[in-house]
Amino acid sequence: MAKTMRPEWLNTQLINTLRSEENDGKMIEMNHSTSEQNRNKKPMNKRVGLWLNRKKAVIVSIVNNIEGRSIITSDMEHYVLHSTVVPGDGSPEDIRDRRFWNHLGEYYDKIMAEIRDATEIQIFGPEAAKYELQKRLEAEGLAEHIVSLEEADNMSDLQIATKVQKRFPLRSRFDLSAS
Repeated sequence: MAKTMRPEWLNTQLINTLRSEENDGKMIEMNHSTSEQNRNKKPMNKRVGLWLNRKKAVIVSIVNNIEGRSIITSDMEHYVLHSTVVPGDGSPEDIRDRRFWNHLGEYYDKIMAEIRDATEIQIFGPEAAKYELQKRLEAEGLAEHIVSLEEADNMSDLQIATKVQKRFPLRSRFDLSAS
């Protein structure tokens, strides 16, 4: 099979990644730059600050000097207010408590999935939720990644991001010292 010559602009990294050729009826993705990208890839440095209570968690992640934000809600008030009781399943209070803690556990699992790979974790918030999350982190063996656990009132998303940036300052793109 003869190879066709392509103009130089068709041999860019993006084009080579997206291009595929047919080989015995199978599509094979060609990516000539993968090994080069892996050689030049910096190790991930993920620092996370999060404000949480039992209803909402605002997570600010800084990965390799790029900030990202995510919000996780528990829908706890809806879940608890509208829970149903099955007769013969125990007292209504026990059932409601069990469902409450199970639902809260799912909420904390979602948060853990977001912050598990962080090298440094800052946790703050107004209620006991921060201590409950701390216990989960300890159970997962991630307690050494917690750099602070602080009491904080209700805050706007901007105030939360500012607090996290004070703890984990972003490096200026003009700073060549850490290249």
